[in-house]
Amino acid sequence: MAHAVAQTVADLRQQRRELRRELARVRWWRRLIASRRELSIAQMAGATDPDANMEAAWEALASGAPTSSELAEVIWPGAESATADLVERLEEIDRRLGSYERRLSANLEGVTADMIDAMGAAR
Repeated sequence: MAHAVAQTVADLRQQRRELRRELARVRWWRRLIASRRELSIAQMAGATDPDANMEAAWEALASGAPTSSELAEVIWPGAESATADLVERLEEIDRRLGSYERRLSANLEGVTADMIDAMGAAR
């Protein structure tokens, strides 16, 4: 019995580490997107044609979380100038990341509660 509880606690600790690592990654991307958005708005303020270089919208993942390539595309858009379209895309990516962050946080809280319960059962 004690071995099973110890294994459960170890598994839950590993889940928590993975969730915390993913949560840190999401928060890093959100900070980067917010910074890129601010830079785009600043660049647009001096632009003569804010509608130049408009791109087509992209398809989101079924879960709603953006892919790494989507994130990279809006953060490092290459030769693309800052446009209203880019700012809108950054805001949409941030909304999706925010939703994903909330799901991760809820999952982390659940795993933490399960780990505490398992540790309490071992006593």
